[in-house]
Amino acid sequence: MSIWVEDGLDCFNVYIDEKLITEQGADALQAILRNTVTGWQRLDESFVMRTLKAVTG
Repeated sequence: MSIWVEDGLDCFNVYIDEKLITEQGADALQAILRNTVTGWQRLDESFVMRTLKAVTG
């Protein structure tokens, strides 16, 4: 089971193992992501790693 994101030049593809989500849940997640896409921004790797360490310990 896993979730991963493919970061393309002009798009993000989010993949979620079918065992982790229902079709209705996938449709809801897709709608949420489409509605928030204008606020997305790429972050440099060091910022992402610092944030992950702060959240996960």
